[in-house]
Amino acid sequence: MPRREILLVDDDVVLHALLQEYLTEHHYRIHTLLNGEEIDSFCQNSQPDLILLDIMLPGKDGLYWLEWIKKHHPHLPVMLLSAKKSADERLAGLEVGADDYLTKPFHPKELLIRLQKIIRNPAPPNNLIAIGDNRFDPLHEKLERDGTVIKLTTQENRLLEFFCQNAGQVLTRDAISHAMSGNEHLPLNRSIDMTINRLRKKLGDDAHDPQHLRTIWRKGYRLLINA
Repeated sequence: MPRREILLVDDDVVLHALLQEYLTEHHYRIHTLLNGEEIDSFCQNSQPDLILLDIMLPGKDGLYWLEWIKKHHPHLPVMLLSAKKSADERLAGLEVGADDYLTKPFHPKELLIRLQKIIRNPAPPNNLIAIGDNRFDPLHEKLERDGTVIKLTTQENRLLEFFCQNAGQVLTRDAISHAMSGNEHLPLNRSIDMTINRLRKKLGDDAHDPQHLRTIWRKGYRLLINA
């Protein structure tokens, strides 16, 4: 089976060396660029399976190059990397067409899991996230299913987006509470369960046997997007 081709565009040479070693061990071939100016010539000679694109590049930033890539190579998946934790920056990247967004510093294994999911399950057009028969639009806080638009509250949207970013993984209530509030010491309460119950209804899940948002007894919850 041929190795998947990953293009890393980042001016951090230490990160180049780290990901070169780690991804090569996991049967990926990784190419590196220090800025976005060479993306065009690279893509003319080689078609990577995914681009890892840093936002804080010298010269034109990553959001500029993301827009360029989506214009000239609309089916090429792009994962943004950034040291900033700004929600506005993340939403701007998703709006332009990023397939995922990872905040630095990150564990290489998390990067591997995310890029495997993107390559295996490319995002549907218009930046929608497929969850079974549903199409999730985090930018406009809504679901679409069978031609019907289902509006989400801001809290529901934030929680579902967090689940999508960690699809297939068991998320504890502590992790969910931290993601929703930004405070890992916030006391747990029933609001998480109530929000999950509302999301299940909007996803068309059977309350007694949910296929998407599943409860993992004594551990937490897991979202299965291909159920």
